[in-house]
Amino acid sequence: MEINVKLDQGYIPDKYSKFSDIKQNDQPIVSFPIHLEKIPKGTKSLAVSLIDYDAVPRTGFPFIHWLAADIPVTNDIPEDFSRNFKGPQGKNAWFSRFYDFHDDYVINHYAGPVPPDKPHIYTLTVYALNSATHLNNGFFYNDFRNSLKNKIIDQVEIGLKARN
Repeated sequence: MEINVKLDQGYIPDKYSKFSDIKQNDQPIVSFPIHLEKIPKGTKSLAVSLIDYDAVPRTGFPFIHWLAADIPVTNDIPEDFSRNFKGPQGKNAWFSRFYDFHDDYVINHYAGPVPPDKPHIYTLTVYALNSATHLNNGFFYNDFRNSLKNKIIDQVEIGLKARN
């Protein structure tokens, strides 16, 4: 499987990150489009995660920006998919005792990159699954990982840089 995300001069386009004009509680909420090629035969659903491992020195943990599961098989996950998807999306890292953040919508959808100190690399992973996860909306990352066991046909990840 192959992932392609169109970048702007090597960075996630501003409209999906810190410099977006569309935000909620100062968080970018328009997810970027993802193009997939060579999806394996037998794939019944897709899942995605977007995690900032460059956040560890600042937060003490990787920052989860987006989790989505049970995505219908498609070559194109369109722009703004997170706000339009009716399937399950998981809690991002804004749901943490370390943040005083109380916007359930933002916590359970795409919260785009907002690197505070320098450009960060965000790890986008797409999973091709042999069945649906049947997760409920608002699931946690550990539930996501457990639901993927014995379902992954293929997975691929890419690093996407975002401007600070």
